[in-house]
Amino acid sequence: MPQRLSLWRREATPTLLLAGPLVVAQLLQVGMGFVDTVMAGRLGASALAAVGLGSSLWGLMLLACIGATLAISPLVAHLNGAGNDRAIAAEFHQGLWVAVLVGVVAVPLTYGMAAALPLLAIDPEVAPLAADYLRISAWGMPGLCLYLAPRYLNEGLSNTKPVMLVQALLLPLNILGNYLFMYGFMFGGFGFPAMGAAGAALSTAIGLWLGALMMFGYLARSRRFRHLELFVAFSGPRPKEIERILRLGLPIAVSIIMEVGMFSAVAILMGRLGKVEMAAHQIALNYAAMMFMLPLSIAQAITIRVGHAAGAGDYALALIRGRVGIVMAGGIMALSATLLLLFPELIVALYTRDAAVAEMAMTLLFAAALFQFSDGLQVSASGALRGLKDTAVPMFITMFSYWGVGFPTAWIIGVEWGIGPQGLWGGLAVGLTTAALLLNLRFYLLGRKRVMLE
Repeated sequence: MPQRLSLWRREATPTLLLAGPLVVAQLLQVGMGFVDTVMAGRLGASALAAVGLGSSLWGLMLLACIGATLAISPLVAHLNGAGNDRAIAAEFHQGLWVAVLVGVVAVPLTYGMAAALPLLAIDPEVAPLAADYLRISAWGMPGLCLYLAPRYLNEGLSNTKPVMLVQALLLPLNILGNYLFMYGFMFGGFGFPAMGAAGAALSTAIGLWLGALMMFGYLARSRRFRHLELFVAFSGPRPKEIERILRLGLPIAVSIIMEVGMFSAVAILMGRLGKVEMAAHQIALNYAAMMFMLPLSIAQAITIRVGHAAGAGDYALALIRGRVGIVMAGGIMALSATLLLLFPELIVALYTRDAAVAEMAMTLLFAAALFQFSDGLQVSASGALRGLKDTAVPMFITMFSYWGVGFPTAWIIGVEWGIGPQGLWGGLAVGLTTAALLLNLRFYLLGRKRVMLE
C-alpha cells in the first residue's frame, strides 16, 4: 500500500504542473465571458440575455472547432512518448490544414445559427440582438482554429505555459474592446459607436485573431522547438493524413457538441420562459462554466500524460495516470459544489443587482451544485480516453447520456411537469451523472484490456 500511495503522489505532481498553466489559461478565457456578462448586465436585461444566448450558441460552434483540432495533442504526445520527434513537424502541418478547413466551414454554420433564431420562439427583444452577436463572432472562427493548432502542438509536447501567457495578454485587450465597442467612445468627432451586445462579439472575434498571431510568433521565436524544424519545409495538405486526424478529432467534436448542445438547448427553453429566467440561467451557467475550467484543464493534462505513456507502450502507467487525474478532478469539483451551497448570495451579487434575477439565479446555483462532482468525473475520463486515442465509443456514450437521458429528463421535469428552470437544470444533472458513470467504466475496461495485451 505505501508503494501504491507513493506512485500516485509521484504521478500527481507532473499532472498538476501541466494542469496549472492550463487552469490559469482556462480561467482567463472564461474570465473573458465573465467580463462580457458583467459589462452586458450594465446595459439591461435584454443585452444580458442576448449575450448569454448568443455566447451559448456560438460556444457550441467554438467547442466543435476545439474538438476537431484537439486530436493534435494526443497524436503529438504519442509521437513524443515513442521518441519519434522527427515526425512531429509533419503531424503539425497536417493539423494546420485541418484547422484551416474547420475554421472556414465554421463561418457559414454560425451564420446559419443566427438565421434560425426567429424559428425558436425567443423573446422578440432578445432574438435580433443575439443574431447580431452570432454573425459578428462568426468571423473569429478561422482565427480560433489557427490559434488552436500551435496550442495543441505545445500541449502534446508537455509545454502548457504559452497558452497561459497568450490568454493573460488577451483578457485586458478584451476588456478594452468591450468598453470601446459595447458602450462606444467618441473624442473630437472620432471613435466608435455604441454597439451594445454586438460589441462584445466584435471584441471577442478580434481577440481570437490576435491570439493566433501571438501563438505563431511564439513558435517562430522559441528555441525549444528549433530541433523540430516546424517551418523549414512546410508540407502541403495530404488527404489521408487529414482524414486520419479528422477520424480521431471529429468524434471529440461530436462529444463536445452533445454536452454543450444539451446546455444550449436548455438555454433556448429558458429563453422561452422569459428574460428573468434567461438572465438567471446565464449567471448560473457562467459560474458553472468558470469552475468547469478546473477539471477541464486537468483532463487536458491527463490526455498528455496518458498519451505519452501509451506512445511509449506502457499501458499500466497510462492507466495509473488516468486514475490519478480523475480522482483529482472529482475532488476539485466536490469542493466547488460546497462553495455553491455555502455562498450563493455572494456569487450572484457579482453579476446582478436585480432582485428577481438574483433570486432565480440562487435556485439554479443549488441545482448546479448537484452536478459539479459528476461534471469533473466525466470530463477527466474523456481526457484519459483521448490519451488512449479512444474517441468513437465515448462519442456514442455522450450521445446517449446527454440526449437519450439528460435532455429528455430536463424537458419532462422542466416543461411537462411545469417545474420550470429548476427542473431544466435537474435534467442537466441527470445527463452529466450518466456520462460520468459510463465514461469512467469505459476507461477502466479499455485500460485493463490494453494492459493485458502488453
